[in-house]
Amino acid sequence: MGLVQLNAPGDFHAATEKRWDLRDPDGLEPVDVDVIVSRTPADFYRIAPTVTVSVNADGATVRRRSCSSDDFQCNFWEGDAILVARDVNPVADPIDAPIRLRFDPGVRAVGAWLGACTRDPFDTSLVDGQPLFGALWVALKSDPDTWRLVTAEGWTGDVCRVGTALTAPFVAARATAGDRIVEARFDVALLGNRRYDKIAVSELTVEV
Repeated sequence: MGLVQLNAPGDFHAATEKRWDLRDPDGLEPVDVDVIVSRTPADFYRIAPTVTVSVNADGATVRRRSCSSDDFQCNFWEGDAILVARDVNPVADPIDAPIRLRFDPGVRAVGAWLGACTRDPFDTSLVDGQPLFGALWVALKSDPDTWRLVTAEGWTGDVCRVGTALTAPFVAARATAGDRIVEARFDVALLGNRRYDKIAVSELTVEV
Protein backbone atom coordinates (compact mmCIF):
# COMPACT_ATOMS: atom_id res chain seq x y z
CA MET A 1 0.00 0.00 0.00
CA GLY A 2 1.24 3.50 -0.74
CA LEU A 3 0.63 7.05 -1.85
CA VAL A 4 1.20 9.19 -4.93
CA GLN A 5 1.34 12.97 -4.97
CA LEU A 6 -1.08 14.95 -7.12
CA ASN A 7 0.14 18.33 -8.30
CA ALA A 8 -3.06 20.11 -9.35
CA PRO A 9 -6.85 19.74 -9.12
CA GLY A 10 -6.79 18.56 -12.73
CA ASP A 11 -4.94 15.41 -11.63
CA PHE A 12 -8.06 14.15 -9.83
CA HIS A 13 -10.51 11.67 -11.37
CA ALA A 14 -14.24 12.41 -11.00
CA ALA A 15 -13.45 14.89 -8.24
CA THR A 16 -15.92 16.16 -5.66
CA GLU A 17 -15.57 19.67 -4.21
CA LYS A 18 -16.18 20.05 -0.48
CA ARG A 19 -17.41 23.56 0.30
CA TRP A 20 -17.06 24.64 3.92
CA ASP A 21 -20.06 26.98 3.74
CA LEU A 22 -22.36 23.99 3.17
CA ARG A 23 -22.80 21.11 5.60
CA ASP A 24 -24.11 18.67 2.99
CA PRO A 25 -23.41 18.11 -0.71
CA ASP A 26 -26.98 19.12 -1.63
CA GLY A 27 -26.42 22.60 -0.21
CA LEU A 28 -29.48 22.46 2.03
CA GLU A 29 -27.71 23.40 5.28
CA PRO A 30 -25.49 26.50 5.02
CA VAL A 31 -22.73 27.32 7.53
CA ASP A 32 -22.40 30.99 8.41
CA VAL A 33 -19.13 32.93 8.34
CA ASP A 34 -17.04 32.80 11.55
CA VAL A 35 -18.81 29.72 12.92
CA ILE A 36 -16.63 27.28 14.86
CA VAL A 37 -16.64 23.98 12.94
CA SER A 38 -14.10 22.01 15.00
CA ARG A 39 -15.22 19.31 17.44
CA THR A 40 -18.72 19.36 15.97
CA PRO A 41 -20.67 16.08 15.57
CA ALA A 42 -18.97 13.58 13.29
CA ASP A 43 -21.65 14.00 10.64
CA PHE A 44 -21.70 17.82 10.71
CA TYR A 45 -20.01 17.93 7.30
CA ARG A 46 -20.76 15.50 4.47
CA ILE A 47 -18.70 15.17 1.31
CA ALA A 48 -21.17 12.72 -0.19
CA PRO A 49 -24.32 11.08 1.20
CA THR A 50 -22.24 8.27 2.69
CA VAL A 51 -18.96 10.13 3.47
CA THR A 52 -18.43 12.49 6.41
CA VAL A 53 -15.43 14.63 7.31
CA SER A 54 -14.70 15.65 10.92
CA VAL A 55 -12.75 18.87 11.50
CA ASN A 56 -10.26 18.87 14.38
CA ALA A 57 -11.70 16.34 16.75
CA ASP A 58 -8.72 17.52 18.82
CA GLY A 59 -6.21 20.33 18.46
CA ALA A 60 -6.76 23.95 17.47
CA THR A 61 -10.14 25.67 17.15
CA VAL A 62 -11.16 25.94 13.48
CA ARG A 63 -13.55 28.53 12.07
CA ARG A 64 -15.36 28.77 8.75
CA ARG A 65 -14.22 32.02 7.14
CA SER A 66 -14.41 33.64 3.70
CA CYS A 67 -11.50 34.71 1.53
CA SER A 68 -12.04 38.42 0.95
CA SER A 69 -10.54 41.81 1.73
CA ASP A 70 -13.29 42.18 4.36
CA ASP A 71 -12.67 38.87 6.14
CA PHE A 72 -9.59 36.64 5.75
CA GLN A 73 -7.00 37.85 3.27
CA CYS A 74 -4.89 35.24 1.51
CA ASN A 75 -4.31 34.32 -2.12
CA PHE A 76 -7.34 32.12 -2.73
CA TRP A 77 -10.22 33.19 -4.93
CA GLU A 78 -12.54 35.98 -3.81
CA GLY A 79 -15.46 34.54 -1.84
CA ASP A 80 -13.99 31.07 -1.26
CA ALA A 81 -15.29 29.38 1.89
CA ILE A 82 -12.22 28.35 3.90
CA LEU A 83 -11.13 26.76 7.16
CA VAL A 84 -8.90 28.86 9.41
CA ALA A 85 -6.99 27.98 12.57
CA ARG A 86 -4.32 29.68 14.63
CA ASP A 87 -0.89 28.12 14.11
CA VAL A 88 1.35 28.47 17.16
CA ASN A 89 4.29 26.52 15.73
CA PRO A 90 6.17 27.97 12.71
CA VAL A 91 7.70 24.54 11.96
CA ALA A 92 5.48 22.17 9.98
CA ASP A 93 4.89 18.99 11.98
CA PRO A 94 2.10 16.37 11.92
CA ILE A 95 1.81 16.33 15.72
CA ASP A 96 1.13 20.08 15.85
CA ALA A 97 -0.67 20.37 12.51
CA PRO A 98 -3.38 23.02 13.05
CA ILE A 99 -6.04 21.61 10.69
CA ARG A 100 -6.91 17.90 10.87
CA LEU A 101 -9.61 16.20 8.82
CA ARG A 102 -10.89 12.67 9.43
CA PHE A 103 -12.87 10.85 6.77
CA ASP A 104 -15.48 8.17 7.42
CA PRO A 105 -15.18 6.04 5.43
CA GLY A 106 -11.80 6.87 3.96
CA VAL A 107 -11.41 8.63 0.60
CA ARG A 108 -9.26 7.75 -2.39
CA ALA A 109 -7.61 11.18 -2.77
CA VAL A 110 -7.67 14.62 -1.16
CA GLY A 111 -6.11 18.01 -1.84
CA ALA A 112 -6.36 21.71 -1.00
CA TRP A 113 -4.72 25.09 -1.45
CA LEU A 114 -2.98 26.44 1.68
CA GLY A 115 -2.57 30.03 2.83
CA ALA A 116 -1.38 32.06 5.80
CA CYS A 117 -1.93 35.54 7.22
CA THR A 118 -0.28 38.04 9.55
CA ARG A 119 -0.78 38.23 13.28
CA ASP A 120 -3.78 39.78 14.98
CA PRO A 121 -5.37 42.26 15.31
CA PHE A 122 -5.86 42.13 11.53
CA ASP A 123 -6.25 38.99 9.43
CA THR A 124 -4.46 40.63 6.52
CA SER A 125 -2.34 39.06 3.82
CA LEU A 126 1.39 38.62 4.12
CA VAL A 127 3.63 40.60 1.77
CA ASP A 128 3.18 39.30 -1.78
CA GLY A 129 5.72 36.82 -3.05
CA GLN A 130 7.11 35.29 0.13
CA PRO A 131 7.87 31.58 -0.37
CA LEU A 132 5.22 29.48 1.40
CA PHE A 133 5.70 25.76 1.87
CA GLY A 134 2.62 23.57 2.19
CA ALA A 135 2.56 20.20 3.94
CA LEU A 136 -0.04 17.44 3.86
CA TRP A 137 0.28 14.36 6.03
CA VAL A 138 -2.11 11.47 5.45
CA ALA A 139 -2.89 8.31 7.37
CA LEU A 140 -4.02 5.29 5.38
CA LYS A 141 -6.66 2.78 6.40
CA SER A 142 -4.09 -0.01 6.08
CA ASP A 143 -1.60 1.78 8.38
CA PRO A 144 -3.34 4.53 10.39
CA ASP A 145 -0.42 5.03 12.79
CA THR A 146 2.06 6.13 10.09
CA TRP A 147 2.04 9.66 8.64
CA ARG A 148 2.96 9.98 4.97
CA LEU A 149 4.02 13.43 3.79
CA VAL A 150 3.63 15.32 0.54
CA THR A 151 4.78 18.93 0.13
CA ALA A 152 4.38 21.76 -2.35
CA GLU A 153 5.88 25.21 -2.80
CA GLY A 154 3.96 28.38 -3.48
CA TRP A 155 3.81 32.03 -2.51
CA THR A 156 1.97 34.35 -0.18
CA GLY A 157 -0.33 36.95 -1.64
CA ASP A 158 -3.61 38.82 -1.60
CA VAL A 159 -7.15 37.85 -2.57
CA CYS A 160 -7.39 36.70 -6.21
CA ARG A 161 -10.06 37.39 -8.79
CA VAL A 162 -12.08 34.30 -9.72
CA GLY A 163 -10.61 32.70 -12.84
CA THR A 164 -7.03 33.80 -12.22
CA ALA A 165 -4.27 31.29 -11.51
CA LEU A 166 -3.52 30.78 -7.82
CA THR A 167 0.04 31.00 -6.52
CA ALA A 168 -0.67 29.43 -3.12
CA PRO A 169 0.76 25.92 -2.61
CA PHE A 170 -1.56 23.06 -3.57
CA VAL A 171 -0.97 19.81 -1.68
CA ALA A 172 -2.73 16.60 -2.64
CA ALA A 173 -2.31 12.83 -2.56
CA ARG A 174 -4.01 9.65 -3.74
CA ALA A 175 -3.90 6.29 -1.98
CA THR A 176 -2.81 3.39 -4.18
CA ALA A 177 -3.69 -0.31 -4.46
CA GLY A 178 -7.25 0.17 -3.26
CA ASP A 179 -6.26 1.76 0.06
CA ARG A 180 -8.08 4.76 1.57
CA ILE A 181 -7.04 8.00 3.27
CA VAL A 182 -8.68 8.17 6.70
CA GLU A 183 -7.05 11.37 7.97
CA ALA A 184 -5.38 14.42 6.43
CA ARG A 185 -3.39 17.03 8.34
CA PHE A 186 -2.40 20.39 6.87
CA ASP A 187 0.36 22.84 7.82
CA VAL A 188 2.47 25.58 6.25
CA ALA A 189 5.86 27.16 6.87
CA LEU A 190 7.50 30.39 5.78
CA LEU A 191 11.13 30.47 4.68
CA GLY A 192 13.40 30.51 7.72
CA ASN A 193 10.54 29.46 10.01
CA ARG A 194 9.38 33.06 10.22
CA ARG A 195 6.22 33.71 12.20
CA TYR A 196 2.74 34.11 10.86
CA ASP A 197 -0.55 33.96 12.73
CA LYS A 198 -3.07 31.64 11.06
CA ILE A 199 -3.29 28.95 8.41
CA ALA A 200 -6.10 28.68 5.88
CA VAL A 201 -7.28 25.61 3.97
CA SER A 202 -9.35 26.04 0.83
CA GLU A 203 -12.37 24.05 -0.25
CA LEU A 204 -11.27 20.43 -0.67
CA THR A 205 -10.86 18.49 -3.86
CA VAL A 206 -11.74 14.86 -3.09
CA GLU A 207 -12.08 11.50 -4.78
CA VAL A 208 -14.57 9.51 -2.78
